[in-house]
Amino acid sequence: MENTVDVVLIYPKTGMDFGPTVAPPYALLTIAAPLHKDGHRIKIIDQRVDKQWEEHLLEALSTKPICVGISCMTGTQIYFALEAAKIVRGAADGNIPIVFGGTHPTILPEQTIKNEYVDIVCVGEGDITFPELVRALQSHGSLAKVDGIVFKNGSNITMTQSRPLLDVETLLPTPWELIEVESYIHRDLYLKESCRNLDIGQTSRGCPFNCGFCSSASIRQRKWRAMSVEKSLHNIVEAVRRFKLTGIWIRDDEFYINRERASKICEGMIRENLNIHWYTSGTRIDVFNKATDEQVALLKRSGAYVLKYGAESGSNRILQLINKGITIDDTIKANLKAKKHGIIPAFALMIGFPTETLEETNQTIDLSFRLRKDNPAAQLEAMAIYTALPGTPMYKLAIENGLKPPESFEDWANWNFDEYDLPGKRIPWFDYKRRKKLGNISYMGILSNAIPNMIDSINNVFIRYIVKFLYMPLKFYYRLRLKKKWYTRAPDLAIIKFIRGKIFYKSYLILK
Repeated sequence: MENTVDVVLIYPKTGMDFGPTVAPPYALLTIAAPLHKDGHRIKIIDQRVDKQWEEHLLEALSTKPICVGISCMTGTQIYFALEAAKIVRGAADGNIPIVFGGTHPTILPEQTIKNEYVDIVCVGEGDITFPELVRALQSHGSLAKVDGIVFKNGSNITMTQSRPLLDVETLLPTPWELIEVESYIHRDLYLKESCRNLDIGQTSRGCPFNCGFCSSASIRQRKWRAMSVEKSLHNIVEAVRRFKLTGIWIRDDEFYINRERASKICEGMIRENLNIHWYTSGTRIDVFNKATDEQVALLKRSGAYVLKYGAESGSNRILQLINKGITIDDTIKANLKAKKHGIIPAFALMIGFPTETLEETNQTIDLSFRLRKDNPAAQLEAMAIYTALPGTPMYKLAIENGLKPPESFEDWANWNFDEYDLPGKRIPWFDYKRRKKLGNISYMGILSNAIPNMIDSINNVFIRYIVKFLYMPLKFYYRLRLKKKWYTRAPDLAIIKFIRGKIFYKSYLILK
């Protein structure tokens, strides 16, 4: 059959899928690469960009593929992953194996495998595991010989030997031909002077630090593994020239941890005359502060436009609690250093940690205004509310403070970013009034900081400036309310929250 599909790979909706937030599904592309190289016919279905994903899934299933792979993180993606899995189960007499992978199944594989719509779980990095699994399924070989999986055999559950972390230098090139790349090229939230921006993937994996709220330590064993300068540069140059990009996002957890390596990549970008803007999420404040002026100037010359930093809190006690390894003074110093070199810093902040006082929450708000006062160009993301995730260093502390985790895989679907955790499922260490205040603070942060960035990502120049002009009073109104700490009563935010839910959570009921 001409349109036969060997393997179907599904990337579920996240619940916040619009324009520049939608990056290529690298979780699928990396595991597809070796299979694609071997001649297997791969169908990638990305629910975020494919409005007819159900129809396309049914078409692929009609050819009876070897298996269907689904990647998901904790939260909303689990809901949409299970929606897809139900369709798979109902096709071909229910005989197509359903394989789950990603961060959440990796951390809780034994709970995940118990779900009726999960047949096999890939634990850890699937780049080698998944292709081996596909070959075993195709040849009807023994799954027990495939390292790094959990699988069902009737009522029995088997966990095979764990697989070591791979050598990232052996990763194959991204098989761009498996997706419609133009669906992922956008005007960006941060690269505002660039119109053709693409997340080009990672040049390294992992992080050696142990921040309390982050699952990287659990999944990747606090090991930082980098591609060579040559391989990293090749991947960057190939993507920029192939897709005529004017900007890129380097999605490393820690791109700048080895400043000498990063500098060599920057030198190569200059040498290749790429003439692009770029940004990366992976910039530690303390590491950046150690960089020399020459090294930071090199970043700027290579096109570094925005660097994203995890400032997290305006309280030194909270920074110590979450094991961040920085102080407020470090954040202030990094902000001024970025300003000196004409690089825009984008700061991520969090509130609502266990034991956090209202005064400490207010200190985080004050820090956000201090950063912008010192550096008017500084960007601030939404002030996120801490959500305890399984596998993170602080998870035990959250449980000690009253957290009761979901008891089934499907119940984790509601463990998503929610500014109003009024039932107290995710932040039970605060009473109703305090949770309400946190929700108001978070929403005001979205309305005063994140929404203006979203408006700047609108492609149409005329529409962008009209919307920007019309929204300006709201932006300053909510910034003023945050600055003055006028967040106790905010009935207007309930209306905005309802509208947001209708736009981003279509067909998804967040159960309370």
